Amino acid sequence: MAARARSAEETPARAPVDVEAPFLPGGLGPALAFDPSWCLVVGEDPVHGAEPALRRARTPDWSRVEQSLLCVADGVIGTRGVLEEEAGEDLSAVAGAGYYEPAPGVGDRLAGLPVWCDLPLVRDLGSGRRVLDLRDGVLTRTVAHDGDGAGEVGFSSARFACAERPGTEVLVAELSTAVLAEALSADALSADALSAGAAPTLRRTAGGGGAAMARSTEVRAGGPSRIVVERVATYVASAREVPAPSRAAEALGSAVGVGPAGLLAEQRARWSERWAAGDLEVAGDAEMTRALRFALFHLRSSASWRHESAVGARGLSGPAYAGHVLWDADVFVLPVLAAVDRRAARSMLQYRLDRLEAAQRRAAGEGRRGARYPWESATTGDDVTPRSGIDQHGKTVAIRTGDLEAHVTADVAWAAWHYASWSGDWAFLEGPGRPLLVETARYWAARICYDDARRAHISRVIGPDEYHEDVDDNAFTNLMARWNLLRAAELVERPRAAPRKAGGRVDGSAPEGREREEAAHWREVAAALVDGYDPTTGRYEQFTGFSRLEPVLVSTLGTPPLAADLVLGHDKVAATQVIKQADVLMAYYLIPEGTAAESLAANLQYYLPRTAHGSSLSPAVHASLLARAGRCDEALDLLSVARAVDLDDLTATTAGGLHLANLGGLWRAVVHGFVGAQVQRPDDDALVLDPRLPDAWHELRAALTWHGTRVQLTCRRESVRVVPDAPLTVQVHGARARVEPPGRWIG
Repeated sequence: MAARARSAEETPARAPVDVEAPFLPGGLGPALAFDPSWCLVVGEDPVHGAEPALRRARTPDWSRVEQSLLCVADGVIGTRGVLEEEAGEDLSAVAGAGYYEPAPGVGDRLAGLPVWCDLPLVRDLGSGRRVLDLRDGVLTRTVAHDGDGAGEVGFSSARFACAERPGTEVLVAELSTAVLAEALSADALSADALSAGAAPTLRRTAGGGGAAMARSTEVRAGGPSRIVVERVATYVASAREVPAPSRAAEALGSAVGVGPAGLLAEQRARWSERWAAGDLEVAGDAEMTRALRFALFHLRSSASWRHESAVGARGLSGPAYAGHVLWDADVFVLPVLAAVDRRAARSMLQYRLDRLEAAQRRAAGEGRRGARYPWESATTGDDVTPRSGIDQHGKTVAIRTGDLEAHVTADVAWAAWHYASWSGDWAFLEGPGRPLLVETARYWAARICYDDARRAHISRVIGPDEYHEDVDDNAFTNLMARWNLLRAAELVERPRAAPRKAGGRVDGSAPEGREREEAAHWREVAAALVDGYDPTTGRYEQFTGFSRLEPVLVSTLGTPPLAADLVLGHDKVAATQVIKQADVLMAYYLIPEGTAAESLAANLQYYLPRTAHGSSLSPAVHASLLARAGRCDEALDLLSVARAVDLDDLTATTAGGLHLANLGGLWRAVVHGFVGAQVQRPDDDALVLDPRLPDAWHELRAALTWHGTRVQLTCRRESVRVVPDAPLTVQVHGARARVEPPGRWIG
């Protein structure tokens, strides 16, 4: 709808467009300081044009790509970067973590919530210049009226999801009355406003869940022919029950009492605390630094501190994969949060712990002991992987991952162990985490079968390389199963800590005899389990028979990343050695201690040329491993590919949400790959560092938390500056040192 014509007398007062600083409207606060390494800019302004990083790709669905990139979330509620005038028509604009509804074909899907950020504006306003300030978690939008670039602001807004009060959302907008929809006026908008005591909006799902949303809108004059809109909204959502609407109203009343400016102050304080606990900076490279901070921002925004966090493959940024929880959460997202936000990582594990019973039912349904976790999970923890899909030719094809991609069971166990390793929390493994380790080990012990030579095998699986289905003895699956068995045995055999006695002495209690026997059996199974390793070549065979497939290299098909199954077709690619993503190499990525010593280089040399990177998570995995192998410049090349997955919509799939596995992979490639930060056991008494930097990087700075101690690292090629907030033992290039605050250079 076109804006109404205006006479000279109706022309609103001019407000300057600051093309540098993100503008905060309505007296919300001073303009946010503009720093390219902290700001993602979308759209064009009269001086700078489009942001360089976002000028490269313009897919037909680019507006929805921008919505994913500009999502603001608090781990409980996520709001995509929808325009205020279009928000009310977008069913996926707002989502709640773990808030699912039944859906044909996908079991459960992430349900849309009532929209809170819609405003009645003209539809041809244009998106203007939008800036996501990562430092404070605030999304701003500035539109020069009529798009004339003359310096007049027709509309400006700022919105954020309250990190301090998850479930609370804030929008402040300042606008010319001329940009209101033709049939509305400022008076009509004000009359439509909801006060803190108004009845919340209630939405029910067919699965017995529901969501309540309450919002308050205050409208006031902002100058001649200008108004300021202040909106605060609160949500309560559950997939299992219909929440009491009064809970949303009570939360709203509290938030409105603080006011938008006060809520912004809380927001800035919380994000300042977050960045102090975890940050990455490449000195002299603002674009790479921003990509790493973009990853950290969205990963932190995807999980909360509440009882449990269901973190889907796209988080709260989009509806792809129906919001289902996959291994992406366990092996890519959780390791980041374990090092920067321990409580959020713990809540992710609680999601798995609360669904252990469902995993046990799955194993029992197969006639086996233990627990088998589903490939795709939602509300109950039962498998919700679709059974079929439509291929590029419009043909219905079977989806077999739900039946055959069993390695997720060991991946969940790995996540629990990794969390305890970074936090130093043996109590978690000895307490709530113990059944998870034990039951997953029981599943693998029941899953294996023996040949005549008493060698153990795992048949009929799909590994991470989903181009090859229904294979036997997939090396990654078998190595992870062995690791799971050994860690569970170690846990069971470890004396349990007894309560502290009056005299201050702590006793341990030995495991029961039956458990000890079971642990011994797990060790026997692990020792007998084949893994495809050939000591003469130093390589693992990806699965039985892989070496007999047609030895096609990806370079003969095109330049990776590419979807080789679309290039060759499903059946043809399955007959070749072309790999979708890291498979054998994923074992080196997750459990380097569980692989043959000094064998990484040989496996990288063999499998990397065969890898198409057909999955978004693959480039970052290889970047991490290349760095550990000393091939740092090649690692940086692949890190740059990983950086572009979402920021450049490299795979043309970002419209459905951000790829959290890739974002976690970016962090891990830097922290584990280039910094060389490693910890393998919860009782390790030293943080291991082994920096290896590419030629283009002079200095890398990282902040993380290890065993409860915050650590600031400054890495150069020959030395590391370690600044802990408490005494800390570190191991740098193999040498141990005790570091006291305020820290020192080592090396």
